[in-house]
Amino acid sequence: FNSPSGGVVWVEEAFGEGCGFLCGFMSWVSGATDNAIYPVLFLEYVASVLGYKQHNGGEEDESGDVVEFLTKWQRFGFVSLISIALAFVNYRGLDIVGHTSLVVCILSMSPFIIMTIIGASKVVSSRWLQTPNNLFHVGGDDGNSENNTSNSNQNNATNIFPFDDDFYTAPGPLPPITLGKIFWRPFLNNMFWNLNSFDSAASFAPECSNHKTSYPRGIFIGLLMTVLCYLLPFLVATGATTSSQSDWRDGHLGAIAMEIGGPLLGGWTIFASGISNLGQFLAEMSSDAYLLMGMAEEGYLPPLLARRSKFGTPAYGILVGTVVVISFGWADFGVLIELLNANYAISLLLEYGAFVWLRVHRKDMYRPYRVPIPDWAAVLLVLPPIVGILIIFLVSSWYVFGFVGGAMGLGVFVWRQKRRGDRSGRRSVRNNSGSLSDSGSGGLVDGDMAGVALLPEGGIL
Repeated sequence: FNSPSGGVVWVEEAFGEGCGFLCGFMSWVSGATDNAIYPVLFLEYVASVLGYKQHNGGEEDESGDVVEFLTKWQRFGFVSLISIALAFVNYRGLDIVGHTSLVVCILSMSPFIIMTIIGASKVVSSRWLQTPNNLFHVGGDDGNSENNTSNSNQNNATNIFPFDDDFYTAPGPLPPITLGKIFWRPFLNNMFWNLNSFDSAASFAPECSNHKTSYPRGIFIGLLMTVLCYLLPFLVATGATTSSQSDWRDGHLGAIAMEIGGPLLGGWTIFASGISNLGQFLAEMSSDAYLLMGMAEEGYLPPLLARRSKFGTPAYGILVGTVVVISFGWADFGVLIELLNANYAISLLLEYGAFVWLRVHRKDMYRPYRVPIPDWAAVLLVLPPIVGILIIFLVSSWYVFGFVGGAMGLGVFVWRQKRRGDRSGRRSVRNNSGSLSDSGSGGLVDGDMAGVALLPEGGIL
């Protein structure tokens, strides 16, 4: 679809305007919440560079005492300054964002490539099959309530320690699950967060030079890079070192790189990881702002959000996104991930349903690119992620359900207010027959660059 509203147009075409608005609104809420993560992670990597060791949400000094790298107000101020500075880069133009993201991508990936090459010969494959050595006692101050710790690793004693994070251990549809010595709520949410957001690239479709070739090529390059950037470095990191499961905290890849390639590679890895968060911020804010602009062009949101700056960027969409990011500057990493995942999952379910519905019922529509599989395979294609999303909801806390319910309620309210207003100025990229334009809009960036700029949550980056 030649529209910056991305999957919103899919859902509207399949299920009507109300579902289309809900899809776009939930996707934007998720994206804006997601963008608040990157300044926080950047500060955590700065803390790691300065010698602070992450410990259960705080930092600990050499004596083991927990100390704060920054107070909450100081962190809020730094997050705000970083967000405003990067928002200004987005305001200056999508071409700057594309080139900046490409440079950040190269700088961020290079130390992991070197680590993979150096460490490949040191890999012991049996280490890949090691299981966690620790048992979680969720919600308490000791491990006395745990029964049977006899299934310890043969080479390592089983440790029992408390996991008393109030948010992660909050009640939900299912009690906190620690099956296989893994705390599944944060594990699944981190996996889901790291592997999502491919659909965000749809907001850049009108800016691509050729919808038929450049855009699909950029997506496939992004997919290949994401898989390789996850798989290869982590196979080396887990196989070439003796780190235990409990060692893996924020910034631990720097310690891994140092063990494999020395202090220079370790410092470079931490620097690259921190800088990559800034690149992710740029790409995420761009896609969110263009999504708002596309929804405004479709008549879902006030026309003000459809206005472009003198640089061709959605200025008001960037402004709204910046305000939301700053407002979430107080939240912790784990809290943000769970909240954004749940909202994003709602929009994904609508997009999966629209994908199948359009394949089955709208075969006549013009498609610049069509996934080369039969219709029955299209149904099977979306079943695994749908099941995964349902599992994510089952292990979530009631706080997450409350946040999602509040977001959906706000979305319904905004939609009804809009329905009462004047919709005579509605514009659409589709003509009366439902076909789509085959021409680009001048292409601020090539599709290949858009794909690189939108690696899903950066992969290992």
